[in-house]
Amino acid sequence: MSIEIQKAIIFATLKHQGQNRKGTDIPYIVHPVECMQILTELRCSQAVIIAGLLHDTLEDTATLPQEIEEAFGTEILSIVQNESEDKSKTWRQRKEATIEHLRTATAEVKLVCLADKLSNIRSMYRDYCSLGEKLWQRFNAPKNDLGWYYNSLAVALDSLQSDSPCDFQALQKALEEYKTLVNKLFP
Repeated sequence: MSIEIQKAIIFATLKHQGQNRKGTDIPYIVHPVECMQILTELRCSQAVIIAGLLHDTLEDTATLPQEIEEAFGTEILSIVQNESEDKSKTWRQRKEATIEHLRTATAEVKLVCLADKLSNIRSMYRDYCSLGEKLWQRFNAPKNDLGWYYNSLAVALDSLQSDSPCDFQALQKALEEYKTLVNKLFP
């Protein structure tokens, strides 16, 4: 593991300090680290792996864009900004904007999105297996809307198969896992 990746792990850990995964006692940092793991398995560039670690810092913490740029550079900042949602909008507006943005986003942004959503859907599926339908009470949208969103992302991320700068077989496996879990949660 490079010094830059270690630096990003520390940065994200400090920024997400005190935060837990929605509806759980699991420290939030587990999610960005899982995104790092997924992107590493896909053999992504160091910049993409670091952006995966930092992808929620602008959205969910008091981190300023200048902090990321100074510590990690403009390329990583750009990926993180392009993966961040505008929290001033409604849930539906944010999700529609994400799906629309993925149509023209770079492969690097799409890879971070895939890692983020694969991590999320894994967590949701694990929790669904123990909580059942009570799981959906954690979210800011009903189950049907979540199903629409995660299914729409599957379609939007399919373009990665043709333009991704990572390990093709590992990418196929990750996309298949994502789609399988989406189908299990939202049949």
